[in-house]
Amino acid sequence: MDIQANSSQTIHTQFINMIIPQFSKPSKQTTAALALLLPVAVQGQSFTTNHTSQTSTGFAPCDSLIAANLSSIVHLPSSPLYSTLVAGSWAKDTQRAPWCFVTPCNTDEVSKTVVALKDAGNGAGDWHIAIRSGGHGGGSQNSIEQGVIVDLSRMNDTTFDAQTEVASVGSGARWGEVYAELEKFGVGVTGGREAIVGVGGLILGGGLSWYTAREGFACDNVVNFEVVLANGEIVNANATDNSDLFRALKGGSSNFGIVTKFDLKTFPADKLSIDQRTISSEHAGGLIDAIADFTDLDQTFHDNAMIAMMMYNPQQNATIITVKEINTMGKVNSTVFDAINRIPTLAPAKKQTVTLADSAKSAALEANTRNVGVGPLVIANDPQVMRYCVEQHEKLIEDLKKVLGPNEFATIQDFQPFPSYFADIGVQKGGNMLGLERSSRNKIMTISGVILLTPNSEKQYPQVYQRLSAMTESIKAFAKSVGSDEELIYLPYANPMQDAIGSYGPANVEHIRKVAEKFDPSGFFQHRVPGGFKISRVN
Repeated sequence: MDIQANSSQTIHTQFINMIIPQFSKPSKQTTAALALLLPVAVQGQSFTTNHTSQTSTGFAPCDSLIAANLSSIVHLPSSPLYSTLVAGSWAKDTQRAPWCFVTPCNTDEVSKTVVALKDAGNGAGDWHIAIRSGGHGGGSQNSIEQGVIVDLSRMNDTTFDAQTEVASVGSGARWGEVYAELEKFGVGVTGGREAIVGVGGLILGGGLSWYTAREGFACDNVVNFEVVLANGEIVNANATDNSDLFRALKGGSSNFGIVTKFDLKTFPADKLSIDQRTISSEHAGGLIDAIADFTDLDQTFHDNAMIAMMMYNPQQNATIITVKEINTMGKVNSTVFDAINRIPTLAPAKKQTVTLADSAKSAALEANTRNVGVGPLVIANDPQVMRYCVEQHEKLIEDLKKVLGPNEFATIQDFQPFPSYFADIGVQKGGNMLGLERSSRNKIMTISGVILLTPNSEKQYPQVYQRLSAMTESIKAFAKSVGSDEELIYLPYANPMQDAIGSYGPANVEHIRKVAEKFDPSGFFQHRVPGGFKISRVN
């Protein structure tokens, strides 16, 4: 599955909306186009109706899909929808042109797809498969060139069972659509914060939410996974059936099979109270102290969430700070934010009380930007390390101004609270793979990124990546020098070079390894589906 809600390729919504115009529409239109173009998915080739005799496409895996009677959902480069599917991955860096796409509509078609691809060319050849849900993962998590992309966007149904209070959600659904459908029944689920982020990748990597302090990560609220294994078998994983797989999927990513459906625990839908403040960078020190105090609050304040973002805005040639304060019960002016609210603002605060669906919609991620990211850092809740982060971010901005010019880029550095009781909730709900329970300290996750705004951004990418990476390494070293480093690498934001799964700790690594070997003994999802974070690459 693609990993993510927000990966190292993802720069946060609120900032992008301020400086970059709308580039593309969510995949709802793509889904509609798929339905319209389905009869002509395979064009420019000649095939008999029973596929016993066919003209080769030139791509052995695509031929195998067609031979398996899946021609109606195979999209070759000659398909009218092919270019739209290429653009289905969010960032420019991951918009790749494969040999063909396959767009299954249901679990049975996913099963047939896996079997056909596993047997293609007798398993030989240097070609690969990518699995795409929402398309927000970095690297090759959801896109590939030498091979096939399995696009799950048509598997996007959301249903609700009032008796069990469980929502069933297709792996290719987007969170905004899920929230809107469930609000018809007066319920919500713990999921992504942006509407167009895909369900599959976010849950399988953990899944931070505005509700995490109250409900845990998104993965903690799954009551059943429907999974297609490498041999095509369809299994359920829950607390009683395949319980080892059930736990491994909570953060274990794409190491076991293709998850086609998630059954999620729901809760009564309350409106969110959202307060957004814009602050001058001269008040960064005071804000950091307020963030640290908020992160140290105990679980009785679990209805509240926040995120703070330091951002270089090229239009203003200045660094500004945006703070988003959330109360998940719709309580306006929650007192937990008093310290932040005493800091002077550059403009009147923007306050609103909205549904979860509207909140996610207003934060819709923009597409087609070239983003430079090197992944997240999780540190102890230490103001001195956060101040060092801000200093390094300002140095990076000055450096990039000299190299690129002041109008050719934008940056972001955010801080997200990770209090220790996040781990407690996960343990109470059966455990996940993140390993947060190994450290009793309250933590902060920080992520830095650069958005390149020029036509030659592809050429600029390597040198900007190098500078951003050097900055991040400097922060890591400083955190370690003062004893404030932490091991976790949050997978949905992780850079492909990071060892996200290895950061879960030896016991969880071993659990993932054993479960992967049990349910995928041939290693199909380790070698033929190489994108993402694989247990086979963890020592």
